[in-house]
Amino acid sequence: MKFFNNGKTIINYEDYGCQNNEVICFSNSLGTDGRIWHKIIDSFKNDYRIIIYDKRGHGLSNKPATNLTIEDLAFDVSDLLDHLEIKNVNFVGISIGGMIAQKLASIKPNIINKLILCDTAVKIGNSAIWNDRINLVKKQGITGISDSIISRWFSEDFISKNKDEIQIYKNMLNATSSEGYIACCEAIKDTDLTNTTHLINKPTLVIVGSDDKSTPPILVEATSKLIKNCIFKVINNSGHLPCIDNPVEFSYLLKNFLK
Repeated sequence: MKFFNNGKTIINYEDYGCQNNEVICFSNSLGTDGRIWHKIIDSFKNDYRIIIYDKRGHGLSNKPATNLTIEDLAFDVSDLLDHLEIKNVNFVGISIGGMIAQKLASIKPNIINKLILCDTAVKIGNSAIWNDRINLVKKQGITGISDSIISRWFSEDFISKNKDEIQIYKNMLNATSSEGYIACCEAIKDTDLTNTTHLINKPTLVIVGSDDKSTPPILVEATSKLIKNCIFKVINNSGHLPCIDNPVEFSYLLKNFLK
């Protein structure tokens, strides 16, 4: 277990592989922690240094004490990379992690080697959708909405065939602090990255699950078209978290892009 206090929060993180290797940093989605990457990291440990972390209010990192913005969350991981003396990174972000990745690439472009954006967009949802979600969590807690969230995370086929594993990810979601979940919902609600993402000039891979109900392929592809040096890929029979319900294909795309 490793942790870092940047003066604003305490961040839980994992650090694998040789410190002299090229670095991949992974940023997780709303309601999850760094464990969502565990299915794929064994494919990269021998060749890369792997950094996985929990954003504020998720996993073992501190709950937010104030309102959050995507920029706050981007500076958190920027501070972590500075602490680890990492000057150059391949950054992988999924969902809100993909928004954090876009923001990081705009505020610290010199540290980005390659960018991988998964099941994300410059703007996700609208105020009405996020206000409804926030109000439901305030009234019912995360456990009150977890079934509907899980149904959006994975393909129907994966859910039907992996009930025990689904329960484990549901436990992860339910363990997320309501304060952290709501603060990140507010951050997503208030974010539109169009004006900065279209300036990104780093080699970028954009991935989406074909069955993603949270950030549908058409939305994710629209974001990919804003980035000049970009490859867009769809993983069939996957939902919002293809790193879990299709890790072999996800790893294959990531490896090919990084090489």
